[in-house]
Amino acid sequence: MSIATSSAANDGEDQFLVTSRLEIQSLLRSIEEKKALLRMHVEGRSVAIITTILEIEPDGNTLIVDNSADEDFNRRISSAEKVSFETNLDKVRIQFSVHRVSPCLQDNLPALRIPFPESIRRVQRREYYRVDIPVSEPALCTLSIADGKGARKDVKLQIQDISAGGVSILDNEHLLDNSLGTIYKDCTLDLPEAGTVVTGLQIKRSLDETLLNDKKIRLLGCKFHNLSNPMNFIVQQYIGKLERKLNAKRRGFD
Repeated sequence: MSIATSSAANDGEDQFLVTSRLEIQSLLRSIEEKKALLRMHVEGRSVAIITTILEIEPDGNTLIVDNSADEDFNRRISSAEKVSFETNLDKVRIQFSVHRVSPCLQDNLPALRIPFPESIRRVQRREYYRVDIPVSEPALCTLSIADGKGARKDVKLQIQDISAGGVSILDNEHLLDNSLGTIYKDCTLDLPEAGTVVTGLQIKRSLDETLLNDKKIRLLGCKFHNLSNPMNFIVQQYIGKLERKLNAKRRGFD
């Protein structure tokens, strides 16, 4: 299993919050039926796994999700006060949290049982929908940084995902200033089969995570800054190309 992002919302003023039990059941069943991948993590901790909904139980109050191959992670998730989940469903970002996770068996295999969430945050705006970049066709971001000797040097970082609003980039060597709000001007995005985009990037999120193999990564969420219309057109073309390839793969055409 692998990993993937988190956020918090002010539930009292969140226009994207779903609280109707019937709507929550419908969303969870859609996630189950489409086998959407869920990022499961403990709030305040860096380790996360990717899981799936295995079954929505007949009582309508609980569901079963796949557990981790790491027993230590399963113990931590079972003792956590709050566990968060995030996924994308039909280009909509879905987020929810629960306050109890317990180990169980599903088809005689270890799994985790969670209660239905009291609410689900469903963000429909296009800019929140992120598309993962295939490892087989990496996209790179080139930024200019100070080298410590008064000069500038270019660094190339891998782009993890992209949306109409920005990109997430991997900075495992901690080369960039990850202070929120920092702006890097004239960055170059090399997008395979789409073209080159020149844009500013503003740091909006910085997340340090430890994978289950103990490898440490830093993921920087960046918003496009002063993205021109021609550059935006290339971004949209690239996202469309990735979506078509993903849909073809799901249908067994690739």
